[in-house]
Amino acid sequence: MRAMKTRLSGLRVWDGNAGETSPETLDLHLEAGKIRGLGGSPGGEGWENLEFPTGAVAIPGLIDAHVHMDLDPHLRSPDDQFTASRADRDLRMVARARDMVRAGITTARDLGGGEWRELALRDAIGRGELSGPRLLCAGQPLTIVEGHCHFWGGVASTREEQAAVVARQLERGVDWVKVMATGGYFTKGSGVDRAQFSAEEIARAVAQGAASGLETAAHCHGKVGIFNAARAGVRTIEHCSFASAQGYGADYDAAVVAEVAAQGAWVSPTINGNWLGRMEKEGEPTAFFRNMQRVLSELRAAGIPLLASTDAGIPGVFHHGLPAGLRAFAKYAEVPPVEALRSATRDSALGLGLEAVCGRLAEGLSADVLVLAGDPLADLDWLDKPLAVIAAGRLVHLDPTVSGSTQPA
Repeated sequence: MRAMKTRLSGLRVWDGNAGETSPETLDLHLEAGKIRGLGGSPGGEGWENLEFPTGAVAIPGLIDAHVHMDLDPHLRSPDDQFTASRADRDLRMVARARDMVRAGITTARDLGGGEWRELALRDAIGRGELSGPRLLCAGQPLTIVEGHCHFWGGVASTREEQAAVVARQLERGVDWVKVMATGGYFTKGSGVDRAQFSAEEIARAVAQGAASGLETAAHCHGKVGIFNAARAGVRTIEHCSFASAQGYGADYDAAVVAEVAAQGAWVSPTINGNWLGRMEKEGEPTAFFRNMQRVLSELRAAGIPLLASTDAGIPGVFHHGLPAGLRAFAKYAEVPPVEALRSATRDSALGLGLEAVCGRLAEGLSADVLVLAGDPLADLDWLDKPLAVIAAGRLVHLDPTVSGSTQPA
């Protein structure tokens, strides 16, 4: 249910800005889907109360900046994604959204699908009809013939066709424009280090989106595509892996990093929990781990902000897995838990243009709250133990140990 006025009591609080959790316990007041205040008493009657056990910590709801709601991570091949009926695929997508929000992911950006069904899901969640995270959606990514994710329908060869693909997404009501600047691993034969569009072509898509008030995200693995996307003025560079035939991070180029920094782009490195199993082999750091540590270190040294993201939906990457992805993020980027958490809260909200909506626990922002049994700034493993999740004021998960009259939807 959605209580109009809810008090969360006995919590230590991390607001998304501070370097540590509040030393004292505070009450968090939520009203009509917004944060009314932290601490003190808002006055008035009619407040429902949730009393949390000693040691509980409230943090902002998590943000995953790169997911694909219409992809089933159990399936290995793109062709397999289309074997189930559209009705079955819709039901699975609804279930994935529910699992995400119950895991504390209250906002996500969907960066590609073929039939705009994720937009319908976005709207149903926004109307309160379904349980799930706030969604931003990009629709069909612009790609080339036989290019990355061409099966989603955003294929274009000429300038006119490129404009028509972007226009089609705008007509459908997308929130972002997506361009496949390079090939990708999910599409065999597309070539991860192969640039699919010139900087000029990407810039035209950026301008077309900007004319409707939208930013552009670019899928980029190879260094030429990364450079082209940065030069074109995209807002976010997805993956930024400097991949080649030799693997992730094998074709690192400092000049490209300098261009990304100069253009003010954000990087969404799509680090998922499976990366934790790729750190060592026979007791030694893997080339993958060493290469990606270097890439992320150089990005951070250049002052390029990073967005928490997982690419959920690709084979083996599950939509509710951002907490494990943040543990991997901390290892590969060599950052403390507080910086990993900022990448999934305050920083992601800023990078996605949602800083006036969510990403922090602050008066007037959306009531997106994740309550944990312990302090994640001390140990990110606490992310796996949610006591309560509130998304846009809607209680979607409540542990039985919490006392109070409000029940989850």
